[in-house]
Amino acid sequence: MGIERRIIKATWGYNGDLEPLYELEDTGDEIIVTFDLPRVKRENVEINTTEDTVEITAKMSEAVCWERWGSVQRRISFTQFRKQIRLPEPIEPEKASASFRNGVLRIILPKKRRKVFIPVQ
Repeated sequence: MGIERRIIKATWGYNGDLEPLYELEDTGDEIIVTFDLPRVKRENVEINTTEDTVEITAKMSEAVCWERWGSVQRRISFTQFRKQIRLPEPIEPEKASASFRNGVLRIILPKKRRKVFIPVQ
């Protein structure tokens, strides 16, 4: 599957939040989620994870105002990005790591592995 199909388009939010573009990649042992977060500083990024979800909130350094013209005029200002993603497999949240460079947030989420002891007879 090409990257064009895996990237989800940004959408209008009604609460002042903008959904960022993101890519979800399954490498076998881990899930890597990459977010595009322009106008965001590292200290304004917050990540929360559970076994089956990851949620990011990132405040922009300056608000972005967009206008949409059509049958209904609309002007909206966005002050932060917010997105919650349901993961395809359970992960180990305490082993997750993240890096932020040049407006790109990369979160590495190790998959949960269930180890079972098998006695040898």
